[in-house]
Amino acid sequence: MTADFNFNAKYRSLEGEVKAAMDAAAGRSGPDYRHYPYARQARLSWYQDAAGEWAYRDLDAHLWEVFCEQCGDTDGPAENQEAKVQHLRGPYRSKHQAKHAAGKHYRSFDR
Repeated sequence: MTADFNFNAKYRSLEGEVKAAMDAAAGRSGPDYRHYPYARQARLSWYQDAAGEWAYRDLDAHLWEVFCEQCGDTDGPAENQEAKVQHLRGPYRSKHQAKHAAGKHYRSFDR
């Protein structure tokens, strides 16, 4: 097993925990309970695994992106996403900029 694979598995596990927590909050949070944009390091070297799911081999050390499943981001390469998802995803030059964009995007649904 390579270091890249372990790193990928670590983030997949974290994303699974976030999704499980969002599902558990379904009764409390209203119709937008799955709306949870978050900042992450930009992912590189995308490929489809044996199950047809998108996976990645590397992270960009200098760029960040915003992921929002509720808005239609299906993961995988940005160029495979709709224009509005590509715009939200970025990339951003810093973690701070990506977190700011994610927060601004989240607040736009909190009205």
